[in-house]
Amino acid sequence: MDQAQVAVSLAEELEGKAALELEAIYREHSALVSKWVRRLWGPNGAGVVDAEDLLHEVFLVVQRRLPGFRGEAALTTWLYSITVLVVSGRRQKERWRRWLWRRAAPELSLLHEPTAAATQEDFDRAEASRQVYAVLDELRERDRTLMILFELERLPGSEIACIVGISERNVWVGLSRARARFKQVFERRFGVAETAQGVSHGDG
Repeated sequence: MDQAQVAVSLAEELEGKAALELEAIYREHSALVSKWVRRLWGPNGAGVVDAEDLLHEVFLVVQRRLPGFRGEAALTTWLYSITVLVVSGRRQKERWRRWLWRRAAPELSLLHEPTAAATQEDFDRAEASRQVYAVLDELRERDRTLMILFELERLPGSEIACIVGISERNVWVGLSRARARFKQVFERRFGVAETAQGVSHGDG
């Protein structure tokens, strides 16, 4: 077998291995990534989007970047950083599209399509979620992402730093500023109320 044939065989073997690894990653983590997509997008969103479409887009990026993944960070942290990148990029595109076409963001389906099984607690929770995301959607993308990763996903600062690509010190500085802006926007839109305070799980 000549050198060219050896090179072709090795390339095919590596390509097959990468395909198997991607399949295993998708099988093990797609449900988790799908949850991240929905959480990062939010019930208000920046327009109408298909969560499955975003999930597919995330794994297209994973497929492209997998050969360069060296395990410096945990696989889930790496996947989350890609998910944040993809969702943030799509949100920016949808905001621009919505501005062009004057499309209003959709409300939570529970508020418009109540079911007999829905309780007052369900409505209260849905309304609270709508208010929180309405405020988050007015923040800058970086502030919004930090708030969701820490306050809703409850990730530690070290992991957020890896996902966002900033130092852990800047995570806490950014969170402090994001919380202040969140409070200002919330009070402007909904008045002073007893909103959920920032959870404490290791912030300095």
